[in-house]
Order: sequence, then structure tokens, then C-alpha cells
Amino acid sequence: MLKQFLIIYSSSMLIVISGCGGSSGDSKPIQQDPPPVVVTPDPPVIVEPDPEVFMDVIEAQGKQYVVDTASWIKEQNIDCTDTVAQHDMCQITNVEFNDGLFEQQRTNKNQTVLVLDYRLDLHSVLRYRSRIKAAFRYDPTSKTFIADNPNINVSKLGKKLLTEVNNFKFTDEKFDIPQPAFLPAAWLSDLAEAYREAVPQDTQDRVAKTNFFSHGTKVFGYLAQHNPEAEFAVIDTASFNPFEQHKETFCSLNIDVFSSYMKSAASSLQTDIIEAQEIEFINYSGGFTLDSVTTAWQKNQCEGLLSNDQALAFLTTLTPVYQALFNAPNALGFHAGNIDAQLSGDELDLMEFDHRVRVYQYSTLGDNTAIQPFGQSGWQKEFVNHQDSFVGNSSIDLYINVGYGPYSNSKNSTPKMEPDVLGMRYGAEQALYASSWTTPVATSYAIHEQTKLDTDFDPQELKSRLLPQQCRGLDDYQDNGSLMEFIENGQGHCRIQDPLRHKSDELNRMGYLSR
Repeated sequence: MLKQFLIIYSSSMLIVISGCGGSSGDSKPIQQDPPPVVVTPDPPVIVEPDPEVFMDVIEAQGKQYVVDTASWIKEQNIDCTDTVAQHDMCQITNVEFNDGLFEQQRTNKNQTVLVLDYRLDLHSVLRYRSRIKAAFRYDPTSKTFIADNPNINVSKLGKKLLTEVNNFKFTDEKFDIPQPAFLPAAWLSDLAEAYREAVPQDTQDRVAKTNFFSHGTKVFGYLAQHNPEAEFAVIDTASFNPFEQHKETFCSLNIDVFSSYMKSAASSLQTDIIEAQEIEFINYSGGFTLDSVTTAWQKNQCEGLLSNDQALAFLTTLTPVYQALFNAPNALGFHAGNIDAQLSGDELDLMEFDHRVRVYQYSTLGDNTAIQPFGQSGWQKEFVNHQDSFVGNSSIDLYINVGYGPYSNSKNSTPKMEPDVLGMRYGAEQALYASSWTTPVATSYAIHEQTKLDTDFDPQELKSRLLPQQCRGLDDYQDNGSLMEFIENGQGHCRIQDPLRHKSDELNRMGYLSR
């Protein structure tokens, strides 16, 4: 009864209170002032630090930084070859990937590149750290790719210089604060000379004693230099050697379990890296062949013999990994080509993937070509003149003219160029030919062409643009059977090209090398 009474009483009070607000019929409405007019100011005009607009300022201040810093090294009398009285800058310091930060304001979110390579720690930890979104390694326990924290050991001077170049900013009256800018290797040679003279020991990790010049620094260095606004995610491929890491399963020939491991790795690659990091371009200057399988069998000292069929079965367990890389719906992958794939039975290099471009090289040495953009004319002559370069072409999608001779002075007017290991010198390539070195040229070519398209990124559209199917003509070589076979193998795609002749990369387009 008490609860019922309280409810009734409360309701009555509410009714009484609500009735107190009534008004009589002869009351006048209260006059109110009109609401004030609020004027919203126009948002401030933000001037983007477009390098092409501010190139004169960036160059002047960048080169002044080089002069000032090289002079400072000499003024400080930094000589790390002197073992008696060393400068504090000669002390060795450890630098980790996690010590640095990715700076989105330095990069273009539409140029996100996944690089799969090994021993690229100098670049990922220090030289280009501000442009690297994430680093990964394979974890054989979880069978997934996880965050990596590589580290290097260099002199304090090395850390200072590479950090300053990586974090360079310029000032201009149009901005209230300094703005990030890229300094190309071509502008930094005097600083490189001063650094090398002061600390010649910094050519290698000062603790691990491994040379900084490596497969990974060569590949990644080309990409980072020729794509000044690109951002990166990196995978240490030295951490992904499944035939040795899963030794027990491999040696016992338990292919079903091994296959499940590779499916797990592929799922992680797709979800945790390609999708999570919003990858658009993939550069893979490596791969797995039948030799990878048989070599691991011997190195593991597995008992018994491994038949060719068994080796091939284990090789193809990596198909899901390749599918994750080269069938990703929103990424286009560039893969170092294998011209021996047909003879060796390297199935992973022969499979067709929608979003893979297999890359190889040819060289006209000191001669310039007349090949037009996208290789739509002038290519037949180069095939006939350099026919040996196109053996094994059934497993290659794109041939690029590198325009130089290894370890010689033979080069054309637009040879493949490259930075030194520090990213502080720039000159013509001289190394022995390798598709590993040509693949980043193709990736850079693709990024450059994508910037011309006024559309959202579509890997199939870009691939079709790079490899038009308009090269079925024999030109002046109607009776050349090898040329006919080449055309047939490529289904009429324009596979012989010379993007270096047309300076088809962002470093050139943005004007860094035309000063």
C-alpha cells in the first residue's frame, strides 16, 4: 500500500507542477531580439610544400646544409682513424627501428610500397626511417608475420648525419614552421666524402661486422631515391626461410602440415601487412625455386632422398604466399624474373598471377634506342640486335634497357643510375646484370605512370597501361622466326621497353636532377 500511495502522490504532484505554467488569454507575448548574425571566417589558405614549386629554396638550403656540415666536421677535427685521441662523435651507438617515427607529412599516401628483401637495416633504421610505416619479420612459431625492430651500430657522427638528412626541413616566408623536404643523393656527395674521411669504419655494422652494402640496401636505396614521396613497409626476407625453419615437418615429408603453415603465413601477409598498411605497390627482388627446396633438404641433413615430384610439391605449397602478393586486389607487384624457370621447372615463376609483372633486363650498352613510350614501336630492332638477352622470355613480362656495361665505361645517355649505400652519392650503375636490380626500376616506372592517371588506383588498369597489347608487328623483320615466337610468347604485349630513356620516374619528373 505504501508503494502505491507514493506513486499516486508523485503523479499528482507532477500534474500540479505541470499546470502552473499556463497563461491567461489576455497576456502579451514577450518581445525577443533577433538572434545575432554569426559570420564564419573563411578557413585559412594552406600552402602545401610542393617540392616542384619550392625546388629552388630546397636546393639552396639543402646544399648550404652540406657545406656547413662538411665544414663543421673539419672544424671539429673529427678523425676516427686516430686511436689515441678520438672525438666524442667517434663513439659507437646502437640505433633501433623503434627509436624513430614515421612522418606522414613527408610522404604521399597513394605511393605505399611493400619491399621484400634482406639486410636493409641501414636504410630502414636510419637513412630513410621517417618514410617507413612498419617493419616485419616472419615468426616460425606463430606462422605469421609480426612487427620487427631491427637495429644497427654506427658512430655518433653517422647517426647524426643520416638522421639530419632523413629529417631535413626547409624554411620559407609562406610557412610559419619549417617544412619537410627530400634531399637527393646527387646533392650530398661532398658530405659523403667528409663523412667517409672522418669515419671510414662506418661501412659496416660496428658490432656485427656485417657490411652495410647489401642486396637489400641496393634495392631499397634505388626505390627510396627515385620515388621521393613514396612511403614503405618492409619485410626481412632472411626471416622467411620455411624449408629450414620448419625442418622437422619438411624432413618428415609431412606436406599437408607444411602446407597449412604456408596458408597461415599467406593469410597474415595479406591481412596484417598488405591490407593493414594499404599497400599499392610490391617490390620482390627474390623468390623460391626448386633449388631452394633441394638446398634446404641437404642443409637440414634430412634422411633419405627427395624426389623431383616431392620437391615440386613442397615448392608449390608457397602458392598461397605468391597469391597474397600477386593477386592482391588493390596492389600491383613487381617480381625479379627468372629466365631459367621453364627449363628448371620453377612453377612459382611460371604461374600467371593477375597483378604480377615479372621483370628482366637487356642492355644496348653505349647505344641509345628509338623505342617509344610503353614500347609501342622501335623495339623489334633491339630484339634482333640483342637476341641472346631474350632467351627464356616465356617467363618474363617486361624487359628494361639498363644502358650500361658492367664494370666498364660503356653506357648510353640514360643508363641506370643508383645511389651509394648511404644515399649520399649518385652515379651510373656498374654492377653485373641481375633482375633484382632491374625490378625497382620497373616499380619506380609504375609509380611514375600512376601519378599521371586522374583515377583511383586500379592495379589491372595500371598493368594494362604499362604493358599495352599492341606489339604484334614484325616491322622490317618479316622472316625472323625468333621474333615471331617472342611475340607469340608475350601474346602481343609490349615487353621490350626503355623507360630510363624517357626518364620515367618521380625523381626526374619532380625536377631534382634537372637543376
